[in-house]
Amino acid sequence: MKNVNVNFNDQFLKEKAGINRLLLHVCCAPCLGNALPKLKGISEVVCFFYNPNILPTAEWERRLDSVKKLIDAVNEKKMGDGFGKFELIVPAQTNSVFFDAISGKEFLGEKSARCTSCMWERLAKTFEYATKNGYSHFATTLTSSPQKDAGLINEIGAQIGGEQYVSSDFKKDGGALFSRELCDKLGIYRQHYCGCGLPEKPQEGNFLEILNKPFFVGNVKIGGRMVLAPMAGYSDVGFRRVSSLCGAAATTTEMVSAKGLLHGSKNTKPLLFSTDDEKVKVVQIFGSDPVVMAKAAASAELEKFDIIDINMGCPMPKIVKNGDGSALMEDFDRAKRVIEAVKSATKKPVTVKFRKGVDSDVAVQFAKMCEEAGADAICVHGRTRQELYGGANDFDCIKRVVESVSIPVIASGDITSREIAAWTLLYTGAAAVMVGRAAVGNPFIFGKNMSEAEAIRIQLETDIEFLGEKRTLLEIKKHLACYFRGVAGASVARTKLVNAKSVAEILEIVDNLK
Repeated sequence: MKNVNVNFNDQFLKEKAGINRLLLHVCCAPCLGNALPKLKGISEVVCFFYNPNILPTAEWERRLDSVKKLIDAVNEKKMGDGFGKFELIVPAQTNSVFFDAISGKEFLGEKSARCTSCMWERLAKTFEYATKNGYSHFATTLTSSPQKDAGLINEIGAQIGGEQYVSSDFKKDGGALFSRELCDKLGIYRQHYCGCGLPEKPQEGNFLEILNKPFFVGNVKIGGRMVLAPMAGYSDVGFRRVSSLCGAAATTTEMVSAKGLLHGSKNTKPLLFSTDDEKVKVVQIFGSDPVVMAKAAASAELEKFDIIDINMGCPMPKIVKNGDGSALMEDFDRAKRVIEAVKSATKKPVTVKFRKGVDSDVAVQFAKMCEEAGADAICVHGRTRQELYGGANDFDCIKRVVESVSIPVIASGDITSREIAAWTLLYTGAAAVMVGRAAVGNPFIFGKNMSEAEAIRIQLETDIEFLGEKRTLLEIKKHLACYFRGVAGASVARTKLVNAKSVAEILEIVDNLK
């Protein structure tokens, strides 16, 4: 292959005649924007979006969407004439391999060990693709970031594949001003940080080890940093048990009505069942009357629980219309009186779970109020009530909350893998993460493996013991559909499971999918 030793600077237009097809490693739209002026005249530019250091998933997706938007703008001639065809390739993003490669290295700064490892990993992946798919040249947009050393990038590229690498010093020309104006004009997302998944000082060894470190809520020691969320209709006794056996350091009940508890509602008692396998038991109660909430907290029914959590984040209309859940985020005074009342009624640690806000960000103010009222810890979901579970979770909001209070903060929302859990702890400074939807059908996210069949059996047997077979049949089916995501033959199995008439029939179907 021809060795083309050029820079993407003002001379590049005169020297790139030999490059008709370029594989361009792309990390984000702003950096691609910086590079655009240097890419005119190339017949075909294939953008290779490989950015596995971006966590959480929602942030990665935002950056990919912004790259797509910019590429579409080029192909639609919104950037003017002179550009060839732009294409996009998105390879598999191997987060765990990437983080193992950079963990334990000196962090950030030009030529730092971590940045060098990051560059090597991404360029090596691009080079591997280029060699396997017949590209004569490849380059990268990494050097357009002011936190990266363009000279080092070029040196690494030459070492990886000197005869294929087009050294690309985007930092010299084009520049951030052009990119900023371009992104603003096209409405393209511009991230607030360079993208390294570990933005604070690195942990020694495997960065996932942070998930196993204990922390305290009040006087209760919790043996790990991943806890199971309260999920209405899902966090029943069987699911809590199997999640605990898979490594959840604490488990939380479905939300329990304080009024229902005091009135002996038949629907309340099943929510309070628990097993000895749950390491730290948390009960979540909801209500907006301080007196009722205090009486519920003092109830003998809650004696077996280690921590009492107050729901001030539920966005569901049937809860909000009664002034409960996230409705309390609109009434700081009442919310404070509820916390103070619960705190005065029990010696157990009291925590509060809430959202970013109702339709705007009031999380920091609400967090400070919770601390003043005596909460031992808080859990923050980085979405507003209006967003429900759509859009991207705001981890920067959670980070601001952590920085504003002295009590432990548990981060909630979009925790879909152990890598993202560790990233969240390191990025936000949170004491722990709360896993909800991602654990349904996948309790193994908490770190300990067992077969799907074994997990289902445990969940079934536990629910039958406490809830009876009839109710278990109704409750378990939504879990089973999630257990078999991605399993061959699962769609047929789901139909059979929905129509199953007995637990024995369910187990037979499960065994056939092993």
